Amino acid sequence: MKNVILIIKKEFNRFFKDRRMILMIFLPGVLIFCLYTLIGTVMEKVTPSIPEGYEYTAVVVNMPDGEKFKALDSVLDVRNLSVEEAKSGVAEGELDIIVEFPSTFTADVESGASPEVKIYYNSSVDTSFQGYAVVTAILNGLNAFTVNSSPAEVFDLVNSEKQSTNLIAMMIPMLMFSLLASACIAVAPEAIAGEKERGTMATMLITPVKRIEIVLGKIVSLSCYAMLSGLISFLGVILSLPKLSGGLINLGAVSYGAGTYFMLFGIIISIVLVMISAFSALSTFAKNVKEATAFIGPFMIIIILLGMVSMFFPNPSVGLYAIPFIGSGIAMSAVLAMTESVLGVVLAIVSNLVLTALLIILTGYMFKKESVMLKK
Repeated sequence: MKNVILIIKKEFNRFFKDRRMILMIFLPGVLIFCLYTLIGTVMEKVTPSIPEGYEYTAVVVNMPDGEKFKALDSVLDVRNLSVEEAKSGVAEGELDIIVEFPSTFTADVESGASPEVKIYYNSSVDTSFQGYAVVTAILNGLNAFTVNSSPAEVFDLVNSEKQSTNLIAMMIPMLMFSLLASACIAVAPEAIAGEKERGTMATMLITPVKRIEIVLGKIVSLSCYAMLSGLISFLGVILSLPKLSGGLINLGAVSYGAGTYFMLFGIIISIVLVMISAFSALSTFAKNVKEATAFIGPFMIIIILLGMVSMFFPNPSVGLYAIPFIGSGIAMSAVLAMTESVLGVVLAIVSNLVLTALLIILTGYMFKKESVMLKK
């Protein structure tokens, strides 16, 4: 038992006397706390809320008389339009819902039949979807008829292309960040910390090649590998989206142009450059592959979470695009949703390139420090 205690003391000394190990114990929790707090704050500000007492714009066809239907009057702002005009308005988001009672509604109810009330809505518009839920709840409480019971009829008037692009824009940034970060972490620690651990880095440093050139060569080559790996995985994700979304995404309804792919490719290249540069800097600071992986792990989690932030900015200001990673996620989401700002996309790419340049300079500076490059 005494020997076991000695081993425990030895390991505790190794862990708790190493400032880096102590940092890596607390850093992930601190970073995740800060990021989730930020995301929560952002969600509170950008999550759409329906004002209390809001009246949903609606067209009501054949509204029955009777005291029990007055509850509908309190929540609906009725407009005078034909059904076809109203359907077009709901599809375009200019009108919330259509409530259509059959012309024989009262007679059917009195005879004991269960007539169908049709409610048309647009699930991509918050007020429309909420209006549908509110009116359905009111009508279901009356228990005298059915709502939207015809299986062959489409009551959700959402535009198929818009629905698909919105879902793609919501899902892809997080998935893309995850795939690219995974590809980068697979190669960055081994390329620098691995060579330090094996001793081949010391040999490379005494060659006449400038150290900044070594840094650039490694970052460019690693970026190409990571981008190729990430893009192949990305294609797999895209092709699996219809099944992944339960059929909600129809790739055949989406028509992206060459400009969309060009902007998306530019964003992806800039993201990979930042990731590889950041991971290379951490790998340079580490003594071996194991330590480099420990350093990179928490930052990889943060990068993936930052990819989620784009979902919480439906109408971002141009300044947000200039924030590395966050701006990239927002720009990617906007491009996929076909609501992009060219200025915003340019700002996202430029901010990534600026950060990449700073990280390369930092890595080059560390390459000149013998205490960093040759430490055991």
